[in-house]
Amino acid sequence: MLTVDSNELNRTSRLLDINRQRLEEIKSQIGRIENLQLEHDDTRTALNSISKGQTGHIPLGAGVMVKIPKSNTVIIDFGSGIFGEVSIDVAESMVSDRLTDLGELKNQFQKDSDTVNNRISSILQDIEKISSRQVEEGHTLQETPEPSSKTTSKTKRRRKRGSELTLDD
Repeated sequence: MLTVDSNELNRTSRLLDINRQRLEEIKSQIGRIENLQLEHDDTRTALNSISKGQTGHIPLGAGVMVKIPKSNTVIIDFGSGIFGEVSIDVAESMVSDRLTDLGELKNQFQKDSDTVNNRISSILQDIEKISSRQVEEGHTLQETPEPSSKTTSKTKRRRKRGSELTLDD
C-alpha cells in the first residue's frame, strides 16, 4: 500500500509542477499585456494632444526627434502588417478600442491565474494528505504487536557480527 501512495505522491507532484509552470506562463502573458497597455495609453495620449492642435516632437531613437507635422491623418497598423492612413480621431478611437480589448484579455488571464492558484492549493492539500497517510501507515507498521515467543524462536535469524544486515534480513 505504501508504493501506491508513493506513486500517487509522485503523480501529484508532477501535476503541481505543471500547474506552477502554467502559472508562470500566465504571469508572463499578463506582464506583456501590461506593457502593451502602457504603450497604447501613451499613443492615445499623444494622438489626443495632436488632435487638439498641440505641437511637439516625436522621438525616433538615438536622441533624434522629428517635429510633429500639422497633418490631419496618421498611418496605423490595422493588423497582420496592413497599414492605412486614417484621421487622428479614428486612430485615437482604434487605439482606445485596442486598449479596452487588452484590458479584457488581461482580466481573463487574471481569472486563469486565480483558477491555477486554487488548483495548486488543492494539489498541495492532496500532497499533505498523502504524506500524512504515509506517516500514519509507517506508525501502524511499527505499532503492530510482536509475535509470541513461540513464533519468535522459529523466525529468529542470525546476524553476523556488528549491525550489518544479511540477505536473510
